Amino acid sequence: MDIRYDEWLPGSALQGIVSAFWQVLGDGSRMPSPAVLPDGHVELVLNFGDPVGLVGPAYTGMQPDRVVVGTLSHALRLEYHGWVKTFGIRFHPARGAGFLGRPATVFADKLVPLAQACAPLDDGLRRMFEANPNLEEQAARDALDRVLLEQLPSSLPPDELVAAMVDRLTASNSAMLVAQIAREAGISARQLQRRFRAAVGMPPKRFARVVRFARVWQLASMRPRETWAELAAEHGYADQAHLVREFRAFGADPPTHVFTPEWYDLTELSRVSGPAEGVRSVQDTIGKQ
Repeated sequence: MDIRYDEWLPGSALQGIVSAFWQVLGDGSRMPSPAVLPDGHVELVLNFGDPVGLVGPAYTGMQPDRVVVGTLSHALRLEYHGWVKTFGIRFHPARGAGFLGRPATVFADKLVPLAQACAPLDDGLRRMFEANPNLEEQAARDALDRVLLEQLPSSLPPDELVAAMVDRLTASNSAMLVAQIAREAGISARQLQRRFRAAVGMPPKRFARVVRFARVWQLASMRPRETWAELAAEHGYADQAHLVREFRAFGADPPTHVFTPEWYDLTELSRVSGPAEGVRSVQDTIGKQ
C-alpha cells in the first residue's frame, strides 16, 4: 500500500460535534488523479507533508497548512507532490461552522485559511502539534481534544432542530420532503430552509442529494464493486447511467475511472465510523482530501 487512511472517534465531550478525526500517510507520487468529493461536512484539514495542489471551483492553488474546507458542491482535484501526511477533523454537518463561530454560508464551496476563520483555534492547533506531533500516541489525541474543547465557549449555539433534521436525512435512504419536516417541526418551509442553510451551508434538498452521493462513493472506497448497477439501485438511482451522471454533476470522473484496480492496490482504509459518517477525502477516496 502506498497510501493509508485511518480515522478514529473523538472523546465523549466532543461527540455530536466532531464526527471523526482522520489521517492520511504515504507516498502520493503514484496516486491516480485523487479528488476531494462532496459529502456534506465542514472539515479542518492540516497538511504536514509535502505541498498539495488543489484545483476546482472552490479553490485553486497550494493547500494552506491549516484550512477550513466548507461544504462542497463540486469535487476538488488533488495534486500530490511527494510525501503525504494530512490530518483532518470532520464535524457534524450542522455543527462545524458554528463551532468556528460562523454561519455555514461563510464557508460554503470555499477553502478558508484557519487563521482567517478562527485565529485562536489556529494558534492552539499549531502549538499543540508542535508539542505533540505523533497522533498515534494517546497523549497527542487527548491534547487535541483539549484544544478543541477550549474553542467551545466561543462557538455559536447549535440549531438543534436543524441538527436533528440532518441526522434524519443522513440516516434515511428515502427522499424526505422539506415541507413535511417543517410541518412536523411547526415552522414554515421557508424558515426551515433559511435555518438549514445557516447551519449546514446548503439547502436541505441539496444536502440530501450530497449525502446519498457520499454514501455511494464511501461504500465503493471500501472494496471493489461487483456491479455498479446494483450499488446504484440500492441507493435509489434509476440505473448505473443515473449514478454516472451524478458523479459528473459533482465534478468527479465516472466511478469506474475513480475506483480502479490500481486505486484499490495502492490504498488502505481503516475506519471506525459508519458509512454515513465515513471518509471525506482521498485521503479517503483519493478520492479525497
